[in-house]
Amino acid sequence: MKTKKEVKVSGHLEAIGGVYHMKLSWIDDAGKRRRKSKSTGLAERGNKKRANDMLIDFMREQEAEIAASGDSATDILFTDYMQQWLERVKPSIQLTTYSGYRDNVCSIIIPYFKPLEFKLRDVTAQHIQDFYTEQMKRVSGKTVKRYHANIHKAFKDARRLQIIDSNPMDCVEPPKAQPFHGQAYTIEESQKILALVSDTIFEIPITMMLFYGLRREEAIGLKWSNIDFENDSILIGHTVTETRVDGHLQMIQKDLTKNNSSFRSLPLVAPIKELLDEKRKSIYECKKLFKSGYCSKYSDYVCVNEIGELIRPRTLSDNFKRIIKKNNIRNLRLYDCRHTAASIMLKNGVSMKQIQMILGHSDYATTANIYSHLDYADKVSATKEMKNILYGNE
Repeated sequence: MKTKKEVKVSGHLEAIGGVYHMKLSWIDDAGKRRRKSKSTGLAERGNKKRANDMLIDFMREQEAEIAASGDSATDILFTDYMQQWLERVKPSIQLTTYSGYRDNVCSIIIPYFKPLEFKLRDVTAQHIQDFYTEQMKRVSGKTVKRYHANIHKAFKDARRLQIIDSNPMDCVEPPKAQPFHGQAYTIEESQKILALVSDTIFEIPITMMLFYGLRREEAIGLKWSNIDFENDSILIGHTVTETRVDGHLQMIQKDLTKNNSSFRSLPLVAPIKELLDEKRKSIYECKKLFKSGYCSKYSDYVCVNEIGELIRPRTLSDNFKRIIKKNNIRNLRLYDCRHTAASIMLKNGVSMKQIQMILGHSDYATTANIYSHLDYADKVSATKEMKNILYGNE
């Protein structure tokens, strides 16, 4: 049986108001730093040695108290540690990222390992591989890789905090994700969809996805302040996502960072410019019609409904599914509109480099090259090609 590690308590003296105070700190079961303080009651002047002796005694007392209570990080159950790790990283990550982590940890990882009652220190690479094997029976390798990422991060933290002596994840083979091949609508199907959503609140986001290959969250996040009608350009710099927080769906609006390949400027072609101009006029008429009943909270957003409320991502997906089902169009995902844009461009001679920049799509190794080396004129050429394909030559 592995010998239990002693919890080491560190301490120092701090003079507050001319009196020495003892300050202690240590790492608890959850890997969190704990602190405790106590006054010596001794004046700062002439009492440093005596205060230091009191500090040493205070540190030993605290270590003994921790040992007696079993408060040793090495004794924590793996499932308890995963829950505590999740809460520890919450303040440092995006809410949408945390939501994904929480789903993985609380709905999949903890339910699998809880009956096994493994202590964190006793989990082996084989235990993790067995978990992956079991999960691969029901979900894709890509999904299991997300579980792997969470477990890997948690164990890395545990090793960094010296809760464990070695990291079993160093010997774990991550699951292989099968390459995803998205489907695409034909040009005829794309034109039919554009006609079906014409004059609806879903026309602009779906058109932006089919034409520019925007992500759903980018299309809904389109802002008037990011559209330059004079210089015919659109800045894709904001997203609207939806995540579940404490059991409730919540919309998250955020700006994209400029070092992200998704942050990009695209040419505003004539048919899209006309569509946006019509939307501006429609919003103006709706404001006059509904007066105080019109929602002004989302006044800078393009994709709003008749009373000014922002279209929710899930609402867009659900209505897209309803429209294609009702009109006997192939049942592809809304996201496949983005893939359709890339497919049409590629089949009609637009270079892969241009497509990557239009879509803001790149991997870690090529992001900088794609984002900074494609001339704006190339984007103009790509969007003109799309305009001619979907809307015809002028």
